[in-house]
Amino acid sequence: MSKKDPPGYPGDDAIKKAFGEAVRNIREEKGLSLEEAEASVKQSMGKVDVSRAARALGIVVKRLREQQKLTRAQLSSLSGLARRLIIKLERGKAPDASLTVIVRICYALNVAATDLLREVEEVTEKIPRP
Repeated sequence: MSKKDPPGYPGDDAIKKAFGEAVRNIREEKGLSLEEAEASVKQSMGKVDVSRAARALGIVVKRLREQQKLTRAQLSSLSGLARRLIIKLERGKAPDASLTVIVRICYALNVAATDLLREVEEVTEKIPRP
């Protein structure tokens, strides 16, 4: 992975820290212990069809990239991610895309992470189950 960060990107460590704080705040608001929160996440992850979600992420990323008339190489440069990873993402072959990868894509495409994830969720619902 390239060391170049997208414009305005606070860095992988800052993203991970902010995400951890957000999760902790949600857990505390709901009055869940750490163990209860982990059990809840494991239960909900069992319901997620990762292959459909990865395909949906690829569809959305490619659509947004093409709407902005960017090549994969340009998105790679803007996001600081390897072009090979962009190709893999767009083909739905990156079911293990990390939080920082997704946030880097969002910064590079100048789209809010919540908007991107909302679109991914909508597309996932349209993909037939295997």
